[in-house]
Amino acid sequence: MKKELMEFKIEPKDIKRRVHASLSADPPERKLYMKRRALKTALIAAAITVIASTVAFAASPAGQEAISSIMAYFQNEQSTQMTSLEELAKFNEEIGASVTKDGITLTLDNVAADDNFVHVFYTITSDTPFYEGDDRYSNEVWDKLLWTECVINGSVAGFGNNNSSDGYFADEHTYKAMRKYNVSTEGIPDNFKVELFGETNSSFKTALPDSSPFNLIWSDRASEITDEQKATVWYVCADVDKSAAEVETASRDIGVTLDSGIILDKAVFSPFGNQIIVRTEASGDLDEDSTDYLFSVVDDFALFDENGTCLDMLNAGASMAADGSSLNSFEFLKADADTKKLTIVPTHYVEPESDKRAAKTTVKLADITYPFTVESEHGKTVITDVRVYDGRVEVDYYIDGYVKYGPYFELLNDNGESAEPGGKLGCLLNTEVHHDTNSYTDVFSYDAHDDNGNRIPMDDSVSAEAIKKNFTTLEITTVNGYVLDEDKAVTVELR
Repeated sequence: MKKELMEFKIEPKDIKRRVHASLSADPPERKLYMKRRALKTALIAAAITVIASTVAFAASPAGQEAISSIMAYFQNEQSTQMTSLEELAKFNEEIGASVTKDGITLTLDNVAADDNFVHVFYTITSDTPFYEGDDRYSNEVWDKLLWTECVINGSVAGFGNNNSSDGYFADEHTYKAMRKYNVSTEGIPDNFKVELFGETNSSFKTALPDSSPFNLIWSDRASEITDEQKATVWYVCADVDKSAAEVETASRDIGVTLDSGIILDKAVFSPFGNQIIVRTEASGDLDEDSTDYLFSVVDDFALFDENGTCLDMLNAGASMAADGSSLNSFEFLKADADTKKLTIVPTHYVEPESDKRAAKTTVKLADITYPFTVESEHGKTVITDVRVYDGRVEVDYYIDGYVKYGPYFELLNDNGESAEPGGKLGCLLNTEVHHDTNSYTDVFSYDAHDDNGNRIPMDDSVSAEAIKKNFTTLEITTVNGYVLDEDKAVTVELR
């Protein structure tokens, strides 16, 4: 990855600095994360989007009113859509449990759960301001916030793949956050317990005592935490019932093993998304090359329904133990509990010649007529709109067919240089998934920091007017080299 970054003239140490500045604490490294040979531009996108960002939430006034009456989180335009808002409103449980310590209050606002995901909404308020003026992103501000960990039914949440988070300052005294935890592999019962632990970020600058609840959580010993230990940190909990969502949930056994050795156990269709659970068996102590190979195949398949529609599989990463065993869930769109069949088509990556690894399409914004279609090897990307705001650019699109790990957009000027607000190292890319329309929005947000990790306030150089003058060209890139092995396709009856 370092080599690929250098070819893009991006110093890996700068990305490391930005990650370090944005993440207040680093829990113990518990997993070996996916490594994959992929498109250079995809590596850049992955490296930059590690850092959490907030983007504008867009919904109809009626939709905003409906969800805001239940979940105060969505009353702020900074909030991000991660799940169908209609389903969140339907299966949301208001909690309101809170604890106050040292002038800071942690409140567990809401929990919305089904068999695939548990959404946890919480608020952190402070008697004294977190920040003054517009500087919400300095290290000093984040030191005042709480680092939180969630325990669901006695186990740390977010240990597997396909988890997401969002947060924003509602004002100088209030920070609101949302965590979406993937629980599809956990087998959580209808009635379960959610526990939220908090500690100031500044506390993590020194070694925590062995008795700290966080050390027990990170070592998967949350059940051993005593009431006395809970009292040393911010702690709130709630009993949650997800049985209402069961009416619209279906779990279907698959039991298919592909030639690559990956095992597709089952598919779970639920209100908050659909996922297919994939595992690999232990293969002994592996060297790096073996691990790389296994990682390269854990999601090497495409899904189709009974009508031949390719179901979008979201790129949510994966994790694997050092012995090659793994258990991951891959979310997919365009299906529901009424889907009758799943056809699983193995895919293989065949290294193309270096100049054919990527398919690039470059188009002037002034020449685009929407919808604008970009063809790729096995599918197409359809761009439906491009919008520019102060410090932000949004690209709306959907996928028709099979498009692996993409598409990837670049914002360019007339000279072919980056026109992203803030530049390559001053811009975050976040992909919003719209579950209700099976579409996406790539959001490029200004996020420039100085050498000390403090955010540089926006100025006229990243105003909507300035961005429009500079951003004249859109480049769309997709990965080549993936082959659909139709001869080894397996069809599973779901009903």
